[in-house]
Amino acid sequence: MLQHLAKEQVLSIVDYEGLIDSVSKALIKLHEGGGIAPPRFSTSIKGNWWGLMMGYVEGMGVGVKVVNLYPGNAAKGLETINGLVILFNGDDGSPLVTIDGGSLTGLRTAAASALSVKVTNASTKVLGFIGAGEQARYHALVFSRVFKVEEAYVVSRGERRLSEFLNYLRGLGINGHRASGVSEIIERCGTIIIATTSTTPVLNVKPRPGEHVISVGAPKPVVEIDRGVLEGADCVIADNREAVLNEAGEDLSNLRLIDLSEALAGEVRCTVGNGYTIYKSVGFSILDVAAAHHIYTRYTSGAGR
Repeated sequence: MLQHLAKEQVLSIVDYEGLIDSVSKALIKLHEGGGIAPPRFSTSIKGNWWGLMMGYVEGMGVGVKVVNLYPGNAAKGLETINGLVILFNGDDGSPLVTIDGGSLTGLRTAAASALSVKVTNASTKVLGFIGAGEQARYHALVFSRVFKVEEAYVVSRGERRLSEFLNYLRGLGINGHRASGVSEIIERCGTIIIATTSTTPVLNVKPRPGEHVISVGAPKPVVEIDRGVLEGADCVIADNREAVLNEAGEDLSNLRLIDLSEALAGEVRCTVGNGYTIYKSVGFSILDVAAAHHIYTRYTSGAGR
């Protein structure tokens, strides 16, 4: 019988540094021609986003994922991101494992964001969060495990979700604060994580020099960053340039986008300094393959058991 790894198993198995390393290796492998990442299929069902994607990484396998985003689930106490990932052997095509897609998506997205912090040399001592949902939680979790994080300032439209997120931060050992608004987050934080489903920009003010902005909300119609803020950045990194240009809700026309793989390979520099940097992510299949391979390898080695 094909093994299925549920959310609880995924979270007990994952090694955070190992996950980030797996994502980094997969991105570099793709950059070197050792991977395939076809455009994903996406559609809207009753106003909720659904995506179907597949990818291949040499030495890691083939991953296929069905995932959805139901923002209204938060008010019902349900997961807003649901999905399923199947990892196949890339040599003979045999299925290896199925993995909960919600947790895998959250972890791999945060892992790629962590890589953007590493290549920009951004500070994570004080984090800012615009949005307090599941993606914010996964970013707080991963960042707390691989970086030195002492404080976080948070703004969110929902009072209950904000309170729950502040409690979650405390459980991670992070001193969480309610921010009075985006301006306070810009004033206090070194890295700002935007994880919303807003269809209008939530970051309309340019960050301070030395700050790094991470935008991971969702593909179209989500829009998180104002065009003027994008234009003012020293550099803008994309998790995957083609995917971001095709799927991001922001106007990215005539902007020079650096692919995260190029920065990881050392071909392009994009570091915080006299200006600010931006990382834009819409997610793509190579991240799923890397994360699934990491989780499966950990499982078969006996981790979490």
